[in-house]
Amino acid sequence: MNLAYQTWENNPLLTALGLTSGRLAAVNLDIHAEDEMLLHYLNLHPGNRDQALVLYFDSGRRIWGTMASILRWRFGSRFGTLPPHFQLLDFASGYGRVTRFAMLDIPPEHVWVADIYAGGVRFQEAAFGVHGLVSHADPEQLVCAETFDAILVSSLFTHLPEATFRSWLRRLWGMLRPGGVLVFSVHDRDIMLPGRELPPGGIQFDAHSESGSLSSEQYGTTWVNEGFVRRMVGEVAPGSSVHRLARGLLRFQDLYVVVPEADADFSGLKLEEEPEGFVEHCSLAGGQLRLAGWVVDRTRRAPPREVRLLVDGEIVQALRPDGFVPRPDAGVLFPYETVDVTGWRLVAPLAREAATAGTVAVDVMDADGGVSRLYEDTIPAALLRSSRLDGYALGVRVRQLQEEGAFLRARIAGMEASRFWKLRKGWFRVKRALGLTREI
Repeated sequence: MNLAYQTWENNPLLTALGLTSGRLAAVNLDIHAEDEMLLHYLNLHPGNRDQALVLYFDSGRRIWGTMASILRWRFGSRFGTLPPHFQLLDFASGYGRVTRFAMLDIPPEHVWVADIYAGGVRFQEAAFGVHGLVSHADPEQLVCAETFDAILVSSLFTHLPEATFRSWLRRLWGMLRPGGVLVFSVHDRDIMLPGRELPPGGIQFDAHSESGSLSSEQYGTTWVNEGFVRRMVGEVAPGSSVHRLARGLLRFQDLYVVVPEADADFSGLKLEEEPEGFVEHCSLAGGQLRLAGWVVDRTRRAPPREVRLLVDGEIVQALRPDGFVPRPDAGVLFPYETVDVTGWRLVAPLAREAATAGTVAVDVMDADGGVSRLYEDTIPAALLRSSRLDGYALGVRVRQLQEEGAFLRARIAGMEASRFWKLRKGWFRVKRALGLTREI
């Protein structure tokens, strides 16, 4: 099997970011060489395999975290102790970007994956031990005798023209068991390019996508509004209840949750809407603890009111907007939208005893006044994480210098082999022989 990444590689950036430790240490990180999501991230960040791997794994982890929250809402304690008959379908699962993380919560014998790529299905069967279904471009030709308690569909309806949107929704709804839940994502109209508007029908399909192998007429890029989605659900699942989670998937795509009973209570279904961010640096010098990083609020589209540094649960510094700095460089992590990223730097005195046994945290107060935790760890762990990140960055710079040195050496060798360089060296030999120069 041809793999683009193997678990045993122990990528230092994945390790530094905690994507291979704790609970995540049990995840199979093998990636098939034809995984289009990894190829997509590689195209977004050419020449930066490490960053592509981080985006691939982190997005898969976060998508599953969202789906797991919905399953906990729907099935409650049963999600923690699944009944023998429980079955979950990850539809349009690709090569397992999300499925691998589902294995942390659901035994593989309870999980089915389906995709139009037979290679992706077979890879997941072999790598994760799940059941596989090879899908088809035509919903009516999908061969599946199973029914499911939960059907999760991320980034399929974001690519379908209206007729296929409707027919796939009908086919999947027909595979759902009583008491089950169907979850699917869409591109809402609010992420369309400025100046573009939806047609009156509430759906816009463009015949282009990131797929390098599927027909663009069948699999392009689709935007919809809530009215269109509710109309489609009403057609194929009359009497059901539908709930919209705006930007529920990776803070970008909308999620729709559909259940068979009418008048379902969705009040208990809450997803995190806190700002996102990253602690890039943590160090201790001269009795001072220093942290730096960035934060972005893609839900409220506004900078935070405050970034706070806490030691052992006590606020020791609070940074307000006059101390923020713009971080457009971090915007590359959000390639599909324009975001304003806020940079911050926090410094506070630290008692010696806290350095070995204390905890450090960073809280963010958003534009609405809500406070959420961006980062928390023991101080020794935070320092270790930062040193690993610094070591990774140093290694990258050393490799860059080595590549630059090799390039210069090759260029010099090419120059020395040229006719001009040989004539130049001959001329200087003559000048030195005549005593006209001592230049070498």
